[in-house]
Amino acid sequence: MRNRIATTERRRTRDWSAIAPGAEVVGGVQLICAALYAQLAALADEPYGRGYGGAIAVLFWLVVQAVLGPCIGLALGFAHSLLFTTPVMVASNAVGVRTRIPAPWWAPPALGLLAAGYAVPVSWIAGTAYAATFGWIAALGVLPVGASVYARMRLVPKVRARRWALVLIAPAVVIAFTFGVTAPAYQPPVLARADYVGEWAGDGVRLELGPQGEVTARELPVYTGFEVVDHCSGHGTWKPLEAARGHRAGVDLAIPDCQDANLSWKVAGTDEHPELFVLMGDPDAGETAVLSKRRSG
Repeated sequence: MRNRIATTERRRTRDWSAIAPGAEVVGGVQLICAALYAQLAALADEPYGRGYGGAIAVLFWLVVQAVLGPCIGLALGFAHSLLFTTPVMVASNAVGVRTRIPAPWWAPPALGLLAAGYAVPVSWIAGTAYAATFGWIAALGVLPVGASVYARMRLVPKVRARRWALVLIAPAVVIAFTFGVTAPAYQPPVLARADYVGEWAGDGVRLELGPQGEVTARELPVYTGFEVVDHCSGHGTWKPLEAARGHRAGVDLAIPDCQDANLSWKVAGTDEHPELFVLMGDPDAGETAVLSKRRSG
């Protein structure tokens, strides 16, 4: 009887050698999907109207992602498994064999503790809030840890667990792509004429828009091709531009001394913090000059 048990244990050890079976594939798939969704959503939420090359560039980007994305994603998945899922599984199993509580019940607190530890340096380096950083790190560990716990409870060999995870790639990518391309588009704030009146400044530029349509401009950028070649200042007039199909609302300046400068500034920002901007150079990926309204008082 003892020989039979020992043989069974050796077979399990041989077939089920990874303590976190399938975690690297699950982690890689979710990282690929998260990156795909984030990049597509960022295109829709671009506040300054850059098209990043239009449809052809987006198609090229998707082809590159299809070729390189899986390789990069799976490499990151292996790193995530090594640094996150494996320590969680080791800790939960170590505690489980020493207590009456099964190891799977120790996986969530182990995941939370490890995420809390990683969130300290990550939030400090990235300059993000600790609570949000902890939440994202913990969330990225839920699926890989859950898949590993399930595979170990069911005694699923690591090769089979990886195969099951690979089957999820196609539907997961399709779902991420669908949510990404249907993400809400950025909507600039709607400003009345009185909202434009005041001082706007940023990126070395300053506009003073008066209530009677007068304007004083300082250091307006003058660009040729894709480069800013000069700056100019002067006095003139301004008028609001209404939003039209394919064109944003903003202000149009008439300054005799700055005929070569970009005199059409568009609205961006939010209702609480409106902005005026110009896109300089490449209309798909050029640089921007962004002005924020200075609060009186």
